[in-house]
Amino acid sequence: MKIIKRILITLIILAAIVATVGFLSPRHIHVERSLIMKAPSEIIFSQINILKNWKKWEPWYQMDTAMKMEYNQIPAGAGAGNKWSSTNSKVGSGDMTITSSTPDSISTAMNFMEHGVATGKFVFVKKDSMIKVTWIMESDLGMNPIGRIFGLFMDKMMGADFEKGLANLKHIAESIPVKPKSKYEVKEEDAPEKVYIVKRDSLGWAEISAFYQKNLPAMFEAMTKAKLEMAGAPSGLFFKWDTINKSTIMAAAIPVKGNAKTKVKGYETLILPVGKNLHIEYHGGYYEIGSAHNSMHDYINEKGFIQGSPIIEEYVSDPSKEADSSKWITNVFYPVK
Repeated sequence: MKIIKRILITLIILAAIVATVGFLSPRHIHVERSLIMKAPSEIIFSQINILKNWKKWEPWYQMDTAMKMEYNQIPAGAGAGNKWSSTNSKVGSGDMTITSSTPDSISTAMNFMEHGVATGKFVFVKKDSMIKVTWIMESDLGMNPIGRIFGLFMDKMMGADFEKGLANLKHIAESIPVKPKSKYEVKEEDAPEKVYIVKRDSLGWAEISAFYQKNLPAMFEAMTKAKLEMAGAPSGLFFKWDTINKSTIMAAAIPVKGNAKTKVKGYETLILPVGKNLHIEYHGGYYEIGSAHNSMHDYINEKGFIQGSPIIEEYVSDPSKEADSSKWITNVFYPVK
């Protein structure tokens, strides 16, 4: 009995020591590491802001490349999230959501399931031609004394992973070729609902000009007879662009003031819902407009948007009234999510 009594006393003393040390230990943990990177800020930003890019540099994914990873419907920026599950005890299971995204910082909320929750943050500070990237994680360990004791070692354990992740990020960001800066300004805009009267067809690229010349005048005449009022410039709506066969599924389109009940004999009524558009105001002849589309594709890839349909070219200038093609204005719109 004396032996049992001594064991119980010893256990009580050890428990008291653990509790005392635990309660005297910091409740909040803060892990922070920084690294200077010689790469454009937009390249570094996109590697973090687009969650699918994390696989390239995140240290925990490299510990278990077979881990299960699921993403929500938002590919980048605030609201983008993922869930992971791994049999590797160093990786475990959890989920993460980007809670805010600005050019200066990206914040995240993380849930490590039975291991608790934490917040993360990446801060970007420009230093001459370089960017200082700081990776921060913070967590409230609450009143759990064991958790608080474990927290004493968190900076050393997590800090090493942060250093490895930042080194991976630096290598990737500095290895990506820097593209010449686009001469086009891409604007992100809220798109209102628009009603179009359209003539849709499938044709080769060489037939596009003739398609417009044939259909737009007839559409104007039909709209006049139907007593419809235009709500914008004549446009081209592109539903598919086949670079292999050099063909397209497109429509000559005229925006009108109307609704789903608006009808013009011989033509389709198309309603584009409220959404988000990327917009480039292109100046010049139509033969060079491909450069604006290329810039739009680069922007979409950089920002992690999902491209929608149709792509819209809105022909603001009338070539029959302005002979100088350098003065022609075409609005290029890409619907995105």
